[in-house]
Amino acid sequence: MVYSGSTEEKRRWVRRDVNFLVRLIFPSHGLREVLSANFRMLDLSEGGAALYIGSFSGSPDHFYLQFGDEKSELVSCYLVQRTQHALSCRFSNPLPTAHIDAIIAQKEMDLTIESLFSKTNEDLVNDFLGSFVE
Repeated sequence: MVYSGSTEEKRRWVRRDVNFLVRLIFPSHGLREVLSANFRMLDLSEGGAALYIGSFSGSPDHFYLQFGDEKSELVSCYLVQRTQHALSCRFSNPLPTAHIDAIIAQKEMDLTIESLFSKTNEDLVNDFLGSFVE
């Protein structure tokens, strides 16, 4: 038997490799309780995302992603695939390309700012004192 089809996966949207934290929010015990946890996003497209969840096993089939602080919008998602350490989800409504680009740009800026202020007080004192030594 000859296989004539392409082995490449057909996608509607291009995945963008990313590496930042997002909040996954989901109901528990029916709707009586809402839980949230932060996970590392691995890739992002207009239609969905992949998250590294490690050994976490409590993610439901429907949940929300939050890309910013607790006041930022919730993006409705549903589970597409779960592996041992990751999950793939599809957004209930695709996000515009400009929105995806803005999320990535904001997260990159947040990481840059965080890296500028990640020095400890001791590091700052040593840098200051070191500036007087020739």
